[in-house]
Amino acid sequence: MTLEQIADKVVETDVLVVGGGIAGCPAAAKAREHGLDVTLVEKAKTDRSGSAAAGIDHYGPGVRANYEELDKKYGKKVFRGEGFWEPVSGPGRFADMNVLNRIPDQGDWTIEELEKLGIPMRWNDGEFYWIPSVRYRGEMKAMLRVHWMNVKPLMAKAVRKKGVNVLERTMIVDLLTNNGRAVGATAVNTRTGEFTVIKAKAVIIATGLFARCYNPETPLFWKYKFRYHWCPATVSGDGLAMSYRAGAELANLDLPLWRFRERDDLTISHGNFPHNDGIPAKQMSWDGKDVLVSAGNTYAELEREGKLPIYYSLAHLPDDFHKRIEVAYTDERLVSFKIAEERGFDPRTHRFEVMDNRPHNFPLAGLNTDEDFMTLVNGLYAAGDSVNGFHGCGAATVMGFLVGDNIHKFVSAAGEPAIDETQVESQKLTALAPMTVKDGTEPMELESAVRYICDRYVGMLKSEGKLREGLRRLGSLRRVFLPKLMAKNPHYLMRCLEVRNIMDLAEVHIQATMARRETRVGYIRLDYPETDPARDNKITYQRMENGQAVLEIREVPDLKE
Repeated sequence: MTLEQIADKVVETDVLVVGGGIAGCPAAAKAREHGLDVTLVEKAKTDRSGSAAAGIDHYGPGVRANYEELDKKYGKKVFRGEGFWEPVSGPGRFADMNVLNRIPDQGDWTIEELEKLGIPMRWNDGEFYWIPSVRYRGEMKAMLRVHWMNVKPLMAKAVRKKGVNVLERTMIVDLLTNNGRAVGATAVNTRTGEFTVIKAKAVIIATGLFARCYNPETPLFWKYKFRYHWCPATVSGDGLAMSYRAGAELANLDLPLWRFRERDDLTISHGNFPHNDGIPAKQMSWDGKDVLVSAGNTYAELEREGKLPIYYSLAHLPDDFHKRIEVAYTDERLVSFKIAEERGFDPRTHRFEVMDNRPHNFPLAGLNTDEDFMTLVNGLYAAGDSVNGFHGCGAATVMGFLVGDNIHKFVSAAGEPAIDETQVESQKLTALAPMTVKDGTEPMELESAVRYICDRYVGMLKSEGKLREGLRRLGSLRRVFLPKLMAKNPHYLMRCLEVRNIMDLAEVHIQATMARRETRVGYIRLDYPETDPARDNKITYQRMENGQAVLEIREVPDLKE
C-alpha cells in the first residue's frame, strides 16, 4: 500500500518540530527564517501549551557575573563544571557540561531574538529587571523578572506570521526512521481521528520533561490528580518515549527530584520561597526557631527531634518585596489570589507548612545529545527540558533558537526522506486500536495504576525487593490492561498514547533505579546506604537496539576549557 492509501493525510516538510512550547516555537521561528519549510505539531493549542501555558514571572539564564572572582571567593563553580547539580544528586557531574555551557553565553542574543518575536523582556520602566542570585549573595544576576502572562499567545502568533505550518490538537504516535535516520513521524488528530504521516528531513523534539509516573505533590490523597507544577499535558514524557523507541539515548532516568513542598501550594507559587530578589524565605519549626530543611533524611531527623511541623515564612520581607510577589502572582498564577482569599491565607503574615519529600520531576533526565543538540538518531534533535541536564524556561528558549538557527546545515545535505510503509501501518494500528475496544480500560485508570506502582514500590526510599515487585506489577499491567485501553472518541486517543509513553518511561525508570546501588543525597537505597565513589561522574544511559532494552553506565565527558 502507498502512504496515501494508508494515511488520511501526508505532509511533507523540511523540519518537523514536536511540541509548541517555549522551546518549540523559537526553534520553528528561527528555522523558518533560514527559508526552510517548517511544520510544528502540538497536541494542545499552541496559544496555551507547554509548561509556560498560564504564564511566567521570571526568565533565565541571564548570567551577569565575574566567574573567576566568584569561583575564588566561594570555592565553587558558577553554573559550569562540577557541583552544578549537587543539591539534587550529590557530588559529581550528571550531564555533559560542554552542552550546558552553550547556554549562558547566549543570554544577550536570546533576549534580542525574543524581543524580535514580540515577547516583552523589559519591566514597566523600560529597563531590564534583574533578580539577584540567593546562592551568590546577590552578586550574580541570574534571572529577569518578566511580564509573561501571555507569552504563549505571542509566540503562537509569531510562528504563524513567519509561515510555520501549525498542526494543533494533533498527537504524535511515533517517529519514523530509516537506516538510523529520523525521517518524520505519524500523528493522529484528537478531534477527528484523522491519521497523518509527516515526512521530514529533520525532527526537533521539544515536548518538555517527565513527571507523570508519580502522583503530583499537591493536592494530597486524591486519586485522579493532575495538579502538577507544570502543565500536566507537558510532563507525560511523550518526546522522551517516542525518541527512546526510535533508538535515541535517555540519560538519568534513575534520578527523580524529591523536594520539600508546601502542603497547600495552590495559594502561593513555590518559586516565591527560594527567590524573592535575593532574600530567601525563612524555614522554622513549630515553635518559631530557625531550621534548615534539605534533601535526604533531614526531614525524618527533624521529626525524630520533635521539630515538626516545619514552616516557610515570608513575614520578614519588606513591603516592596511583597508587592513584587503579588506582581509575580499576576504574571504566573493569577488564580492563587482567589484561592488564598477563600482559604484565609495571607503571604505577608501566614506560615506555609512544609510536607515531607514528594516527587517533583526528573530535572536531570532527558535525551542524550551532542553539543549541537542532536541525539544518537541522525537528524533527530532535542531542545528544552527534553535534553539531559537542562531545566527551565531560559535554557528552553536558548536551545530552541540555537537548534533552529543551525538545522539548515543538516537539512541542506540530508536528501529526501525515505518512508517505510510497513512501519507506518504498524504505527497506525497502535494509534487507532483503542477506538475498536468496547468495555475496556479507561486511560486515566491505567495511568493511576502506574503512578501507584512508582509511588509505592520505587518512591524515595528504595530497596531491591520493592523495585523488583514494582517491575513485576508494571509488566502485568502492560500485558493485561494496555491492550484493553479504550477510547470513547478521538480525544481519548491522546490519553491512550500518553499512558503508553508513561508506562514505557516508568519501566525505564525502574530498570535504571535497580542499576544504581548506592545512596546519594536525595537518591536513597535502604539496602545500599553508602555513596559509591565509583559512580561519581557516571550516568545511566538507556536505549533500544533491535527491540531490546540496553542499559549502560558511562563516564560523563570531561569539561573542555
